Parts: sequence; C-alpha cells; structure tokens
Amino acid sequence: MAIAGSAPETPPPAAPGLVGRAPAYAWWVCAVLCFLSINAFIDRQIINLLVGPLKDDLGLSDVQISLLQGFAFALFHALAAIPLGRMADRYSRKLIIIYGLVFWTAACAGSGLVSTFMMLFVMRAMIGAGEATLSPSGYSLLADYFPRNQLGRAISLFLGSGFVGSGIALILGGAVLGHVVTSEGSIVLPLVGEVRAWQAAFLIASLPGVLCVLLMLTVREPVRTSFGRMVDANLPMPSLREVLAFMVRQRRAMGAIFIGFSLLAAMQFGLGAWTPEFFIRIHGWSRSDIGYAYGLNFVIVGTLGVVVGGWLSDWLATRGYRDANLRTGFIAGLCAFPFVVGFPLMPTGQLSFLLLIPATFFGTMPFGAGTAALPLLTPNRMRAVVVALYLIFANLIGQGLGPFSVAALTDFVFGDPGMLWLSISVAGGLLLALAVTIIGIGLPAISASLREAEAGERP
Repeated sequence: MAIAGSAPETPPPAAPGLVGRAPAYAWWVCAVLCFLSINAFIDRQIINLLVGPLKDDLGLSDVQISLLQGFAFALFHALAAIPLGRMADRYSRKLIIIYGLVFWTAACAGSGLVSTFMMLFVMRAMIGAGEATLSPSGYSLLADYFPRNQLGRAISLFLGSGFVGSGIALILGGAVLGHVVTSEGSIVLPLVGEVRAWQAAFLIASLPGVLCVLLMLTVREPVRTSFGRMVDANLPMPSLREVLAFMVRQRRAMGAIFIGFSLLAAMQFGLGAWTPEFFIRIHGWSRSDIGYAYGLNFVIVGTLGVVVGGWLSDWLATRGYRDANLRTGFIAGLCAFPFVVGFPLMPTGQLSFLLLIPATFFGTMPFGAGTAALPLLTPNRMRAVVVALYLIFANLIGQGLGPFSVAALTDFVFGDPGMLWLSISVAGGLLLALAVTIIGIGLPAISASLREAEAGERP
C-alpha cells in the first residue's frame, strides 16, 4: 500500500477555524491517537522498571542503563523526525503513522529476544525511529481537526495519554517481575519458550500494537488548514532552509519553546527513569510494589497534570493571554520546584512518595501546553517539520540528557550508587531552574509572534 498524497481520502469536516466546537469524529481521532500514544509509551518506558534485572543479567552500569533508557531511543528518534516530518507535511499522515507503528512494535518484540547490550541498543534505536512517526503527524492531524480554542485540550489529552502509557508500563513490568519472583527468575511463554523476566516484559508490551493498527485504519485524512483557512495541497513544499529561516526570524519565541520545554521534559524523563530504582535502592521497596505505586501515580496524577495544564492554557487563552501556553509552563515549573528537589531528601519512602505526587502533577502540566503553541506559530506547510525539529530537542535534551544527567552524577561525581537520592535532587533542581528562566524570558516574544500569525501576515 503506497503512501497517498495529501488529498483527503473521504470528504472531511470543514476547516475548524479559530473558535468553535470540534465535531464528534474529531474527538474519535483524538482518542485513537491517544491509544497509540499509550502503546508507544509502554514500549518506550517499560525499561525503567527493568534496571535491576538488566544490570544483573547483562552486567551493565548505571550509565549504560541510561544510554538504553534515553540516548539510544532519543538519537534515532531525532534522526528520523526530520524526514518523517517532511513526509507528514506532504503525504498521508495516517499511513505514515501505521507504517511506523508496525516498525516500532516489531522492535519492542525484538527487545525480548536479544541477550547483549549492543543488540538491545539497536532494538531501542529502532523503537525510537518508529515512534518518530507518531508525534509530527499526530499534532498536525489534531491541528486540522480542532479549532484554536479546543486545540490545547486535544493536544494535552494526546500528550497526557503518554503518561497513562508510562504508568501501565510500570504496572505491567511490576506484575511480570512479581510473577518471576515466584517462578525462579524465568517465564515460559507460548511460541517463545523460557525467557528471563526483562525479556518477557518486552514481549508482552509489544502485543497491543496489533489493535493499534486496526484503530488507526478508522482515521480519515483531513483537509489541511491554517488558522481556519484551507491550504492548497498543491503548493510547493518549503525547503528546510526556508523552515530554518522562519524559525530564526521567530528565534525568541521558538527558543523559549524548544529549549525551555525540552529542559522541563529532561527533568520529567530523568525522574521517570530513576525514581523506581531510587525507591528500590534507597528505601528497599520491591520492584512489584514500586511498579504498582508509581504506575498508578503516572496514570492518575500524571494524566491529570497534563489535562489540567491544557485546560489552564485554554482558560488563559480565552482571557486574552496570547502567551497562555508558555505561561502555563512557567507557572507549573515554579510550583514543581520544591517538590522535585525535596522528595528524594525525605528520610522515609512513604514521605518521599507523598512529595512525589505533587512533583508528578506539576511536572507533567506543561507537556501539552508547550507543544500546542507550535502549530499556532507555524504556517501549515511547515507545521510537521517544525514539530519534528522540536522533537530533536525534546528527545535529545529531554530523554537523552534527563536520564543521563542523573546517572552521570551517581557514577562520575558522587561515585556511589547509594547517592542516587542526591543525584535526582540536584539534577532535577538544576534542570527546572534553567527551564523556568528561559520560558520566563520568552513570554513577551510568544505574544508578539502569535499576534502576527493570527493577523494572517505569514504565508
């Protein structure tokens, strides 16, 4: 099945415009994309509960684990994002997502069949490349289905579903590992045979990919729009140089989003990668216990944080704040700081987890808000490419720097695995402080750029 052109497959809804109500089908598309995001984050994040088994079976250090958690995924996610973003601006976003889904699902299953660091690194890289199809095409689809006053909510749900996936990954990993404790360290799976605990977790996590493909087949390709105006599908594609030139002209606004929100992501991914191991290593919790507890925290509190962030952004926008998206990130970052710095310093696991709850809530609030600003700033024909460029920062800085910064402090600065608590506190505090500063500086620039975009001054 060849990738079709950008013309709609069936008569789509009318252009959504700046203000209005999205049709029911638009919310169905949002729900399908959310389900795919849940699946993607399960495949991406389940490794975070497998740190101990991987270290034991493969003899890995904390830094090697961080490379599997972040760098292997993030680098190839970033490398694939640019060409895939270009394709999403021209070809069927639906089919691009389907092909990527099949690819990353196969790689997740492959992660459960390998037995060396390098082969697992390759599988993680393939998952990253495959999942790079989802965000640029997904954001672009939502921007064409939803009016301006509901777009923040839709994108926040899309992003919030990732935290549901992260939580399910932890719960699933905890269930698998809890079973293995009573099964002498291995599980017998149909068609595969006997596998280690971490291998079984990867194999089981890959199964929902089949359902995701079937759901994605129900999505129609919409008419491309820009602030409610139809976009001619036959217009020539802008070159990468033109896209970069546009971003340079908007460098203050783009810089605040790209760098500021990527640093917020680095804080959250760093916490997500090492918090389970923190409770296991420092407070003696079992892997199944922290898997269930932290997983439910992500599913309930993390999702609530992203949804509330989207609601706050929309609420601020309806009251005339053009910088509503960045303002939401600024407020959330300030509120998160004392809890992110403080929870690893608590003397008991119960107190640490109590502070982790608001840290998760405020830490996840900015995710939808920052990304929702990009389609509003960017002409339609450049939209997916700009989102793809953002993903380079969000993944290399967020998923690459976040887990690595904690592991590097533990291995190279403190030189003691038992100092993981201090590594999390220091890394989280520094990343948050930098993010809030950069976003605060960018607030006036985002207002000016959106005023220009809404006036229709951009081609």
